[in-house]
Amino acid sequence: MKKIVFTQKNTAELVEVEDRVPKMGEVRVKLRFSTVSAGTERALLTGNEEGGEGFRFGFPSSSGYSGSGIITDIGPDVSEYKVGDRVLVHGGGHQQYCTVPIKEIVPIPHNVSLEEAALPVIAGFSLSAIRKAKICLGESCLVTGLGILGLFAVQFAKLSGAYPVIAADFLPERRELAKKLGADIVLDPSDPTFAEQCKSFGGGVNSAIEVTGNPNALKQVLSVTAKFGRVILLGCTRDMTEVDFYNDVHRPGIELIGAHSGARPTLESHSGVFTEMDDCRVILSYLSAGRLDFSPIISEQHSPAEATEVYSRLAAKKFPIGVQFDWSKLD
Repeated sequence: MKKIVFTQKNTAELVEVEDRVPKMGEVRVKLRFSTVSAGTERALLTGNEEGGEGFRFGFPSSSGYSGSGIITDIGPDVSEYKVGDRVLVHGGGHQQYCTVPIKEIVPIPHNVSLEEAALPVIAGFSLSAIRKAKICLGESCLVTGLGILGLFAVQFAKLSGAYPVIAADFLPERRELAKKLGADIVLDPSDPTFAEQCKSFGGGVNSAIEVTGNPNALKQVLSVTAKFGRVILLGCTRDMTEVDFYNDVHRPGIELIGAHSGARPTLESHSGVFTEMDDCRVILSYLSAGRLDFSPIISEQHSPAEATEVYSRLAAKKFPIGVQFDWSKLD
């Protein structure tokens, strides 16, 4: 079977790898779509050349953890699923077939497309950040950085009752898309009146989701957050960052909260605690109910045979928001 592998720095290739049959508690899935997670995959593709010491990655390596497909085989003890079931796949990679434990799949509702079902694993990062923001009905929320995670965060902030939802990005086309997805106000961070506009809501925003991972963006966000507000680091630089913690965090009583994708419980869920797979189920249910719309976020779909060209654009930072590989194009 075919798989996309980062064979050396800034180079991705479609290579032949061994397939395997499912064991106890596993299923084999024929992927239909897998979504590129630009931030993580660029770090792996480049060896994280922009990160600090201790954060370098080697080669060969592979990525891809948000996909969807159809079960083609099941392990000898699996009764919850059958061949032909459509499922979301967590951690399946960018490859034609993946054999994964059943705990890493979720059934897809009949009215949710396979394209949109290949997004919830990534979208779950943003949902986790919004949960940590603990938004109360009517509180303002600023989202800075309107890549794929930021656009998901805009939708989840809106669903959580934030008002206004303020979306900020340098690119006008991203601001326009955020507006379409529910942002009440869109701003350019380079606008000289940016801080003034943010502070017009009760002296600053009640919560902020910082997605860019840019140290300067973090400083700007802290400067427009209201006293006792919350700043959630959905994106985070992998290098050292200078922050005036006393004046920007300590004195105004601001909570600075990490929201790495792995900063969620992995144990069995219970009331008030959501695991990564719980979040995938929630997102699929909202898509099924028509309360979320991910289709505008999908900007390109490619054959895996085009992987080298797709990832060369990612290495060069010339990458659109929602890019998927359509594995049916290899059939």
